[in-house]
Amino acid sequence: MTIMKNDLQVALVKKAKKGDIRAFFQLCEAYQVVLYNSAYKLLQNNEDVADCLQETEIRAWEKIKKLKNDAAFNTWIFKIMINVAKTILKKRVDMIQYDDNDWSVVDKRYVGSDLETVFMYLPEKYKIPIVLHYYAGFDVKEIANQLDMPKNTVKTRLARGREKLKILLEGEWDGEKKY
Repeated sequence: MTIMKNDLQVALVKKAKKGDIRAFFQLCEAYQVVLYNSAYKLLQNNEDVADCLQETEIRAWEKIKKLKNDAAFNTWIFKIMINVAKTILKKRVDMIQYDDNDWSVVDKRYVGSDLETVFMYLPEKYKIPIVLHYYAGFDVKEIANQLDMPKNTVKTRLARGREKLKILLEGEWDGEKKY
């Protein structure tokens, strides 16, 4: 996945590491749309996406000096975004479980024909690789590096995620037809 020419990206990263906030903003703007789309696919909520992207940029700015490979800025900022999104999802799950029976109501409202609706039911371990591959354009090797897992695990999760999406889109949920 390359949105920005590599030499321009490296030059901007070097400037940002020296404290040039404008260079950092240029980097963030270059990846803003694909970060937003990917975060939205994971979080399915505009407010959470806005929080996620804001926190991603804050963390990236705070840690830019620690980036070892200037040419890998895009992979690095996506990894930050994924970690922030996971934290938001975990808080959401904790909140749902805290609210007693609200979590079971979600399953009862499921209608199995809309990809966006179905996608939110996909387990996180499948959702993240699918978003990174199909929406953000990363290849299997890049995803493996971002998620710190073997390439074969990424391939397996992509395949299983696609299969689970297919089952959900066909209207089966826990072996029971939903209408």
